Amino acid sequence: MNNKTTSFNNFYKIHSKEQKKYINNINKKFSFKKVKDLISKLLSIRVLVVGEAIIDQYVFCEALGKSGKEPILVLRKINTDQYYGGALAISNNISSFCNSVKLFTMIGEKKEYKKDIVKNNKKNISVKFFYKNNSPTIVKKRFVDSINKNKILGVYEINDDLMDTKQQDNIQTQLSKLKGKVDHVVIADYGHGFISEKTAKYLSSMCKSISLSAQLNATSNFRINTINKYKKIQTLVINEMELRQEMQDRTSQIKILMKKLTKKIQLQYLIVTRGVNGSIFYDKKHNQFSVCPEFSSNVVDKVGAGDAMLSVVSIALNAGIDKHLSLLLGSLASSQSIETMGPGMSINKNKILNSIKSLLK
Repeated sequence: MNNKTTSFNNFYKIHSKEQKKYINNINKKFSFKKVKDLISKLLSIRVLVVGEAIIDQYVFCEALGKSGKEPILVLRKINTDQYYGGALAISNNISSFCNSVKLFTMIGEKKEYKKDIVKNNKKNISVKFFYKNNSPTIVKKRFVDSINKNKILGVYEINDDLMDTKQQDNIQTQLSKLKGKVDHVVIADYGHGFISEKTAKYLSSMCKSISLSAQLNATSNFRINTINKYKKIQTLVINEMELRQEMQDRTSQIKILMKKLTKKIQLQYLIVTRGVNGSIFYDKKHNQFSVCPEFSSNVVDKVGAGDAMLSVVSIALNAGIDKHLSLLLGSLASSQSIETMGPGMSINKNKILNSIKSLLK
């Protein structure tokens, strides 16, 4: 039996029926060499990422039990790991695929973590910092059980007030200097006061190719942060809960809601992530849906999965790569993200290529 037949048989033993079907459809259109050539063309795309910088701290603890004096859980701190999430993670992910990445991001007025952020960034990322008055740099601290890796408690250092008018005007001034100098804009709006309606409107006019992740991250922005302030977006990535919250509809079929949302904010592509159920892609122009299964076999940490998906699928669609292949690339990026602890771990392009090579054998 030759190696190709062995690989083919192993593939059918390991993967689900849905995964096999999706890969077979890709295999009919693309060889691995073709996929590799398409991905190499992403290098020339000039990308601007706009969004909040988020410092994610994971405090690993051992549960000692209930306090003898109070009805509280007592933990023993073991160690703390720090990751660079939000727009920082997205820009680092994209920098693996594109040579030129510019990042506009917000940190606190005291410039906390600025040096760490610059040190962590890839060399091909150019950063413009905006310092929010009366605000700390966003820190999301999560206490984690060191044995089973379950998150126990989250404590956030945050100020969700909008940046003042003078600061918003400065953001627009700096953005205007890049008009015509970027091919694609990725907006990571976490609802923590960086992107006002005025800024969102301006961003929507920056270029024809714009991707968006507008997330509901905590009770502080759960009913406030909305994608209604954006119009004419090329690609939006959200999860099913966020879609239902945005449309204020708990019961309708997901595809019906997707159609309504694309019409509402003039979307071209909408991707809804559904955890272990994979993701659904809707192409408004051709009125077509595509369902991509989840490819991860080891879920460690789901935080940042949507951002990883957005990072890859947005630039792939911008380059005109087939939507089914783009969705697969985004799904593999998301799977790579959730298989490691921490939302700021950069996506490895070579690892994604190796996965594609294995799947297309």
